[in-house]
Amino acid sequence: MYQIEAKSLGEFDVAVCGGGIAGVFAAVTAARQGAKVILIESAGSLGGTVTESFMGNLIDADGKGSLIDELRDFLNAHDMTCPLRGAKADENGKNIPGNLLNEEGVKYFMDKICAEAGVKVMFFSRVCHVDHTDGHINSLLVCSECGNYSVEAKVYIDSTGNGSVAALTGCEWDCGEPETHRPSPVSMEAMVVGFPEDFNGTDNEDDKTKYANMLSKYGIELSAQQGCIKKRPALRSWGMGMTMGYDVMPNDIESLSRAIYTLRKENFEVVFDHRKIPGFENVRLVATTPHIGVREGRRIYGEYRISNEDILEGRRFEDAVCLVTFHVDVHKLHKDDTIEQTRGYDMKPFHIPFRSQLPLGSDNLILAGRCISGDFYPFSAYRVIGNMAATGEAAGYAASVCAKENIKPKEVDGKAVSAYMKPYLDEARIFGVDSVY
Repeated sequence: MYQIEAKSLGEFDVAVCGGGIAGVFAAVTAARQGAKVILIESAGSLGGTVTESFMGNLIDADGKGSLIDELRDFLNAHDMTCPLRGAKADENGKNIPGNLLNEEGVKYFMDKICAEAGVKVMFFSRVCHVDHTDGHINSLLVCSECGNYSVEAKVYIDSTGNGSVAALTGCEWDCGEPETHRPSPVSMEAMVVGFPEDFNGTDNEDDKTKYANMLSKYGIELSAQQGCIKKRPALRSWGMGMTMGYDVMPNDIESLSRAIYTLRKENFEVVFDHRKIPGFENVRLVATTPHIGVREGRRIYGEYRISNEDILEGRRFEDAVCLVTFHVDVHKLHKDDTIEQTRGYDMKPFHIPFRSQLPLGSDNLILAGRCISGDFYPFSAYRVIGNMAATGEAAGYAASVCAKENIKPKEVDGKAVSAYMKPYLDEARIFGVDSVY
């Protein structure tokens, strides 16, 4: 047995675990409402998948809360966005505003809003144990290079993406497609330079397939079966999404480690082999992501579980935190799987209810981000950045109510949470905004 000594970091109203977009927005919202907040992040920057995985594509972001608008306005003001598809700059070389984000701008923005709100941010720190009594969290053990620490709070928010805190608390979870139990694949994006200056990338599914077929003629095969290339907002580099790792479960460190090795190797070899192709001889690898892109982690069982019927019927709820307008987006689950994403699920816009953020098995924990309670196909629609941002903002508001009124998350009026998000739930506003794609 190990004897672990831990210094106390203090007592807080809200402890947020995971500094992706859901976690940052949860922490800042709670702090702006007057709560004393600590944010625990395993990496050296905030943003999670958006920044650490180079996936700064602001999908399904209209009507998703005030902070997503603040982020977009800040980056646009600093010339740090561009459209995902088509031309990226105008005739004067100035960026055309869009939903593709400069990751460094996102990092700075998140640092800035946390500092201004008074959030205590702990980098290079990870929750490795939860002290709980029948699901009631008493404290967290946080491990870092600088030592071990304990954190106590009235309310905890699991925004780890993989539902790690909920799992350590004993909450039940699911992962994978129902019939095969295969999880959504992981990916590793590469940043490259050297494409022709006027090459903006692959604009649609046909373009992605054509690009992969072109590579195949030169003996270059992609695990993703498609080549997703996008010119980045800095306008001198491109992002390449060509890799997929299969059967990586959120509780299997060996499969995760193997995927990182395999996908980094594939990126290196594919980019290097571009030199065989006329016109692509100058393509060079700049970086691969420091954090692998995990689409699906644990989906925690909650007070309400978003079902297939909900998305097929487009159900609405009184405790809605946002309206999901994206489509079912299931990537290949194994090497020979289809690339047809919707898999026959022709969904209608549907609500994420606040109840799906309340895990069964814990009375002082709130879920934010992709670990909320939902079935596989609904998850494949709501997992994108805009919706995850909204769950974070809703979680932060609910946690602040808990701290002020000394109540448990399940005692928070879900209609009040929805009312807080309501200015951004207006469907006329959402569907009336022209897409920048």
